[in-house]
Amino acid sequence: MGGKLVHFDGPFVFTADDLLCATAEIMGKSTYGTAYKATLEDGNEVAVKRLREKTTKGVKEFEAEVTALGKIRHTNLLALRAYYLGPKGEKLLVFDYMSKGS
Repeated sequence: MGGKLVHFDGPFVFTADDLLCATAEIMGKSTYGTAYKATLEDGNEVAVKRLREKTTKGVKEFEAEVTALGKIRHTNLLALRAYYLGPKGEKLLVFDYMSKGS
């Protein structure tokens, strides 16, 4: 399917194909994009934020910012587990899924 998937530390690893083929349920929409609850083929659940094209920066700036975010660990923040850059400019952020909300 192409694209670039970058993982940060997390409880499990998945491929870009796993992510793109996951069943998804919309959790919410905002001016920045749409949030989904995604269930991977192995049953693991993640929260995925699909960013709107016009609300994000260029690829290099985007990668620099999400790489910095991916290193942040705090008990009051959801950890960024991965990001995906699609071949047509699609940008996805992958977080742990919290069943009781965040």
